[in-house]
Amino acid sequence: MPNISNFIILAIIVVAMAVVVRNYIRKGGHGDCCGDTDGNIKLKGPKDRDVSHYTHAYNVTVTGMSCDNCATKVANAFNGQDGMYAEVSLTDGKALVRTKEVVDADALKSVVRNAGYGVGEITEA
Repeated sequence: MPNISNFIILAIIVVAMAVVVRNYIRKGGHGDCCGDTDGNIKLKGPKDRDVSHYTHAYNVTVTGMSCDNCATKVANAFNGQDGMYAEVSLTDGKALVRTKEVVDADALKSVVRNAGYGVGEITEA
C-alpha cells in the first residue's frame, strides 16, 4: 500500500519536469540560453559614443556567457549606465568598460550580476 510521501515525491518530480520543458519551449525549443538563436537582441550604445570622452578603462571578466545574445545583454547593461561605454567579447569572456569617472570594482560587478552573469577578475586597461 503506497504511502502519501511517495505521492508527494512523485508530484514534485512531475512539476520540476514540467518547468524544465516549459522553459525549453519558451526559449524556442533550441535550448539557447537567451531564447533567441538568431542574435536578434539589439546592441544599445550609450548616449555619448565618443570614446575620447571616456578617460578610464577596465577589463572585466564575465562568466556564464554562451552566445552572442549573452554578450549583447552584458554590453547593454553597461551602456545603460551613466558614463559607461562597453564592448564585450564572447570569445575572450571579457568586457572592456570605458568610464568617464573612476569606478570601483563593486559597481562593475553589480552591473554584471544584475544582468544575470558571473564576474571574475577586474583590472584597469
